Amino acid sequence: MMRACKAMNLGLLGLIAWFGLSACWVENHLHQAIRYAEAAVVADDGETIAKHSETAKNHALMAQSQHNISSADRIHLAVGIVSLEQAIKNGKFDADDTARKAARGAMIHFKEVRK
Repeated sequence: MMRACKAMNLGLLGLIAWFGLSACWVENHLHQAIRYAEAAVVADDGETIAKHSETAKNHALMAQSQHNISSADRIHLAVGIVSLEQAIKNGKFDADDTARKAARGAMIHFKEVRK
């Protein structure tokens, strides 16, 4: 009986730790998505904007795949990802101002998730 209680307590602690780490992973990927979107906004050329936007998009996709995100936050992430796709496309065609504007939009949506 005592072993069963210890095993159950360890399982419960593991579950609590998993949810805690899961929240940290979301926060870390979201932070990285914001960081790279900000880097895209201040980049000097379209190629660099596209590169930073691609990295931001990858982090945003990883944050979006977590299970403990509200539906409103998922919408902000999805809209931000679409904005990054536009930034990547425009950056590759050297439409720097348009790419920066799209990256800025993504950054704003990602920051809404953190509130």
